[in-house]
Amino acid sequence: MYPAAVTSGKSIDGLQYLRGIAALMVVFFHSRSYFTDLAVWTGVGARGVDIFFVISGFIMAHSTRHIGADSSIFRESVVFLTKRIIRVVPLYWVALLWTSGPYWIDWLPTASSPLDLYQNHRTEITALIKDFFFIPHPSLDPEDDGDAYPIVIQGWTLNYEMFFYGLFALSMFFRSYRLIAASTILIVLVVSGRLHKFGDIAGLFYTSKILIEFVFGMMVFHVYTKTQHLSFDRVTLVVLGIIGFVLLNSGSIVNDKFVLAPAAALIALVFVHAFRGVKLRSLKLLGDASYSIYLFHPAVFEFVRWFIRDIGLSKEGYLNIVTIVMMQVVTATIIGIVIYFTVEKPLLKGLRNLLERARPMPAPIPAVNLAANS
Repeated sequence: MYPAAVTSGKSIDGLQYLRGIAALMVVFFHSRSYFTDLAVWTGVGARGVDIFFVISGFIMAHSTRHIGADSSIFRESVVFLTKRIIRVVPLYWVALLWTSGPYWIDWLPTASSPLDLYQNHRTEITALIKDFFFIPHPSLDPEDDGDAYPIVIQGWTLNYEMFFYGLFALSMFFRSYRLIAASTILIVLVVSGRLHKFGDIAGLFYTSKILIEFVFGMMVFHVYTKTQHLSFDRVTLVVLGIIGFVLLNSGSIVNDKFVLAPAAALIALVFVHAFRGVKLRSLKLLGDASYSIYLFHPAVFEFVRWFIRDIGLSKEGYLNIVTIVMMQVVTATIIGIVIYFTVEKPLLKGLRNLLERARPMPAPIPAVNLAANS
């Protein structure tokens, strides 16, 4: 799930803040895996993913709002897709190489040649290759019971993101009707998944109800364009936000996307309006670093949990549980911010500079001899 950052327009700072909050929700949820059992209410953190997908739908609509009848659609769609790839893919590949390291450590001593390596570990290597190209496949972990999880387990959301980006790039050929086109295709896929029970990974994955959350994100953008000139009472927005989080919790209990999608959409709309023109440096930083936090927090957890075991901190007791959860969440956040500044930000800057240099320069406008035309 992971949406690219909103970087333009003062009135949508709230979405950047919401990205950071959603990332922390996911980190908190995954911190629970250290314990065998926790209360059901703590599962609401997983709903950060649903918020991500809604934000993504909004951002794709917002970033293409300039497209009109006179746009060069092929070029626009290529630039759009290239920017999305630069934003998502390189850092994910870094995380994938990092996470798959233990596999390579086990594989390499058992092979005398690349062919021998492939023959001995065909299933794992095929899965790794698919992960690099965002192709869903059954998890390598037997405990996942064949579910479509990549080696970087949270990368399943990025498989959906990349699919959505490709679909949206195609929908741009419908110009001003791109949101309708993209929404229609996604709704058809979801409906087909309800009418027919697919048995293969691709069929199940690309007809999942979770796709409807992209549609709700585009709907939020449409509502935003109609209401951005209005002023809303803060109390009203707070009440609506509370309703959104209550619905999010309710949807979490039953895991129903038709409850979660409108709940996440309502929360996104509230943040868009409630934080209009509000500058919060801490939340801005959290939003900026949210992708690094999201990708690398499970790896950080491994080190934190080694430390917890080394000092002999027990899993029993509420105080210990809170301490362990906080240690994981705080450390993952700090390390994620460090990765953002040292890896993600320089990587993005370099790739974007390459993209700018690769763009063809516009042809110079010939000088006009005014005297000759007078």
